[in-house]
Amino acid sequence: MSFRKRVASFLCAACMLVSILSVSRPATVYAGSLDDQLQEARDAQAELEKQIEAVQADKSKAIEEKALLDQRNEMLRTEVNLIQQQADETEARITELTEKEKEQYELFCKQVRQEEERGTVSYWSVIFKATDFTDLLARMDFVNEVMDYDRQVIADLQETRQQLSEDKAALDQQRTELSSSQKKLQQQIDEANALIREYENTEAGHQALLDEAEADEARIQELIRKQQQQNNNSGSSGGNNSGSTGGYIWPTNNTRVITSPYGNRWCPYHGWEWHNGADIDAAYGSPVLAANSGTVIQAGWNGGYGISVMISHSDGITTLYGHMSDWNVTAGQTVSQGDIIGWCGSTGNSTGAHIHYTMYKDGQTIDVMNYLPGYIAYDW
Repeated sequence: MSFRKRVASFLCAACMLVSILSVSRPATVYAGSLDDQLQEARDAQAELEKQIEAVQADKSKAIEEKALLDQRNEMLRTEVNLIQQQADETEARITELTEKEKEQYELFCKQVRQEEERGTVSYWSVIFKATDFTDLLARMDFVNEVMDYDRQVIADLQETRQQLSEDKAALDQQRTELSSSQKKLQQQIDEANALIREYENTEAGHQALLDEAEADEARIQELIRKQQQQNNNSGSSGGNNSGSTGGYIWPTNNTRVITSPYGNRWCPYHGWEWHNGADIDAAYGSPVLAANSGTVIQAGWNGGYGISVMISHSDGITTLYGHMSDWNVTAGQTVSQGDIIGWCGSTGNSTGAHIHYTMYKDGQTIDVMNYLPGYIAYDW
């Protein structure tokens, strides 16, 4: 998988985890049942672990490739240095031969001028001193040999210097090509280093999210443990709804977790506010129960509460059940304790499925927490 695709998968996993971790904030309501959230946390962990393994494999491959590039770069550097050394030696040799050529030519010219200026031992005098024709030929050959030798020395020096110049030009060309290859290779090394850093940053991001997911899973498991313990205690006591206070039962049978209690809290819609009830964790579509017998005074849409039901009870208390997905009663209807009055949802000002539960007495809200025995606080 390419690095871009890996980043896209990382962002998807991050979004998944953020949606899970958001439920741990006191300001928000709990979205879904604890079992659902636990499974989502585990799914996020599995995805993140998979991404971490993939990124680590890609990073290891990139490191291996960079090691090969470094090795090749070192070989090129050594080769460039060797060619530079050869070029320097050739340049020094060219300089030396040029000086010798110049000296030899000056010596030749000097000898000729001296002999001609003296007029005593000129080439002609050497020839005319021959005793016979054979001696004449010998003397002429000698003169030619001397002159040819001097010319040949100069020619050899020139030829050697020319060859060295060509060799140096070839070395310079080779050095230029190697330097160009070295620059390209260094660019590849820089790109490899940048890619490795990106993999490391991505891996660190994955690991941070994985740590959060593991911590969130641990919190959810602790809540499940407490809830199971509470359910076991309730079962051994023979209660029909995990106990009651003042004749009131819990408005749900599948949870005892409070995600946002009665009192001051941070609201995602209004900032700091007085929370006039309690947000109870419940799975979407699970039954909402009448906490006590009474008469329905409202059923249907109710502003920020979304779909809600209000029941007036004989002791002067009125209960409100908000954010339901649908209602099952009508205004004026008499209900008994435990009747299904609707189903859990997330309508109105809500960020996830839950039951908003408020109690009123004499027109004022009262602390509903006193009527929810054995509740489990979810991170608040």
